Amino acid sequence: MAGTYNIILAGVGGQGVISAAGMLARSAVALGLDARMYGSYGMAQRGGMVSAHLRIGQRVLNARVEEGRAHLVIGLELTEAVRWARMLAPGGVLIASDALVPPVGKLIKDGGAAMRELLASFPAAVLLDVGSLCGHAGSRGSNAVLLGAASSVKGFPVGAPIIEEQIKSESGTGSDRLLEAFRRGRESMAKRVR
Repeated sequence: MAGTYNIILAGVGGQGVISAAGMLARSAVALGLDARMYGSYGMAQRGGMVSAHLRIGQRVLNARVEEGRAHLVIGLELTEAVRWARMLAPGGVLIASDALVPPVGKLIKDGGAAMRELLASFPAAVLLDVGSLCGHAGSRGSNAVLLGAASSVKGFPVGAPIIEEQIKSESGTGSDRLLEAFRRGRESMAKRVR
């Protein structure tokens, strides 16, 4: 891998933003890559925004992703995807859940239509109906769907097999449903232009 690959994960408290970033970081390390992660989760217990910066490469000196430098933004919640879209580098990809999560989600009067329209203006933005794609895997399945979608983005530094191994080792007996959700995320991205 040449250079450093920059990822932002964003959502609200309770969605597992930090856990998902940690899983990607551990997957990168398992491949022999360097990974640095910075999490911001001060308001997580109150349903506030949570974000993680993750940088992966041969040698990474710091975790912070500068504005306009993210190769990939993963939005676990629609409002947070819009908030963090500014971080995308030219040619970067944004993958987001189409879901609005309370409490902020309750304040959106148009059901998120304006946000969906805004994200549609990004050439490489993909909104996924994560709720239907995660099947019976529950809330952790939503993250698995998004990680599966991310793993199929061109240039993504961590292959699907190593992430699947992390899912198995960290989820134990519940891994079958999560792996199914992960694969559905990959399949949904395969149907789209990257």
